[in-house]
Formats: sequence, C-alpha cells, structure tokens
Amino acid sequence: MEIRGAEHVEIVIIDENWIDMLLPDRQPEKLASADADERDDFCRVERYGLIEHFNPQRSPPQAENGISLLVKVTTNGRMHTVIFDAGLTGQVIKHNLSVLNLDAEAIDYVVISHGHPDHYGGVFELLQLRRTPVPISTHPDAFLARYAIMPDGRVASFYNAAFSADELTHRGGRVVMSRDPIYIAPGLFTTGEIPREVDFEGPRTGTTPPTPGLYQISSDGRMRTDEVWDEQGLVVRLLNGGLIVLTGCAHAGVLNTIRRAKEVGGDGPIIGVMGGFHLGFPTTPPENIRKTLEGFRDLQVRTVVPMHCSGLAAHRLFSTEMRAAYVQPAVGSRLHFGKRGASE
Repeated sequence: MEIRGAEHVEIVIIDENWIDMLLPDRQPEKLASADADERDDFCRVERYGLIEHFNPQRSPPQAENGISLLVKVTTNGRMHTVIFDAGLTGQVIKHNLSVLNLDAEAIDYVVISHGHPDHYGGVFELLQLRRTPVPISTHPDAFLARYAIMPDGRVASFYNAAFSADELTHRGGRVVMSRDPIYIAPGLFTTGEIPREVDFEGPRTGTTPPTPGLYQISSDGRMRTDEVWDEQGLVVRLLNGGLIVLTGCAHAGVLNTIRRAKEVGGDGPIIGVMGGFHLGFPTTPPENIRKTLEGFRDLQVRTVVPMHCSGLAAHRLFSTEMRAAYVQPAVGSRLHFGKRGASE
C-alpha cells in the first residue's frame, strides 16, 4: 500500500525546558529562490517573542523540565491534531494551552512516548480540559512500576504510580496499547517499539540494586534495569516523501529512532528531527554527542531541534557545526513544514 503524505505540518512547542523571548522568527534565506518541491523541505519558525511577552493583555508561557508538542497535519483540506507527550505538570500544560490559544477539545489523538513523569505528567489535566473522550496511545510496558536509586543512596520508589490505564480511562482517555506502529492520520504514524541497533545508543544494562540507576518491575515481578522499551516516537511523512521525526527522550537512541522512522514511514530524506536526544545526562560520554552529530550529518538531516534532555553540550555542538540546520527550541515556537497555504 502506498504511504500517503501530509501537505502541511505545524508543530507547536507547548512544553519545554526553555523560554527565550529574544529569538527571531526563522525564514530560511534559500526559501525565496527555491522551487516548489524544495520549499516543502524548509522549516519556517514563528516565535512567541518579545512583542507577545511585553503585551500586558497577554500572559507569558511557562517552562518546566518536560516536553509536549502539538502536531497539526493537513491533507486535502482536512486537519488532524495530535499531542505528543504532555509535559511534567498539569499546571503548565493548562496554562500554556490557554496562552497559545490552543483548544484541548480540538485534539484528535494523544501519544505518550513512554512512562516517565516528565512526558505523561500533564495528561490528566489535559483530559480534564476536554468534554469528550480521546484516544491515548502508549506501549503496554509504560505502566510497569519504576524505581530510581540515586548515587547518594536515596530511592524514588514507584515514581510512576499515578500513571495507569485504569486512571486514564476514568478521566476520559481511551487507552490504545501497542508495541507496533499505529497509523493515526494521513502521513502520521507512531514508531512502535524501537530496535536498538546503533552500538553506542541505549541505556546501560545489567545493573542491579543497590547500584545507582533506573529500574523497572517486569510483568513477572522481577526488578530489572529500566531499558525503556516502551519508548516510541512520532513520524510525519510529507507528500514529497520527506520525514519529520519527533522523539520524547530518545532513551532508545535518537539515531535508532530515525532508523525506525524510516522503516515505518518510508526511506525518504530526513527533513527534521526534534525532541529530547538524551545526551544531557552527567553519565553520557562526550564522544556520544559527537557520534550523534556525525550520524545526523550522514543522514543529511535538514532541521535539527534538540530539546528537553539533550543538554547544553549537544546544543553547543549542533549550533556551531550544523548551524544552518539548528533551531533553538523555546516554549510557544511554531515550526512549519510542507506546502505553504495548505493550512495557513
């Protein structure tokens, strides 16, 4: 079956670690001279900037250590709206939806990348803002109990206890659990479970308590290393076959996520990659950041938006060595891909 693509994609950053009211809009210099097919590949960015922040009739958005992206795909005049992750707290997602004039009721589908609180934390408030039920897609393992042991011996026991299929259903969610990709709308897919093929990506395995680390209780009751097999990404395929890949935290590895996106969405050029790259942790070897950048170069990624857990070292490297592709994230930013005028 031929994979159908989206004409236009708008991605709104609802939640993210950063706010910066001084960032300018981004209108690529090459855009004006490009032909129609080339124009579909460029990313145009609208900022929630200084004018909006200084307007006394408007309220500034809030940032927190979480991530949430609103994705609008338009084909043949019909728009589908999906929210990918829901940030850390309901307070921030409720506030930012209001500030950015986004209607929770207009959301057709919710995708939770994995069962960590900085990705599902605002979902209950999101459901509270709605009048009607909405599908919520995640991996079955997202609901397994999780524990964290800190280097100083402190323990966060069952820190995802609030996240359960029963509670989501009670609040108005319609839970869709799948290890496989899910087709959501024309040109819009989840990755499903992501194979670990890149040798330097993925969590450290084989640790046992009381060694510091993240742990998960398996379905048969064993405590094991939390390898975050529940992580899934979101893929948008444009009409010209180009792919936009969204990652929550990339515990599976951002390059592994891109590989999986190409398996699911077709072997097209990588127009954009945005989300958490999981390169900002103190235990991340510095060489992994360089290897990730080289992987992006090999794939000729045209727009790179490191967010959330990506870390300052990754921002420094991408912003200097892939300067033309790099986009600094900030809450309230709107990124546009595809044919102009399809939904504008």
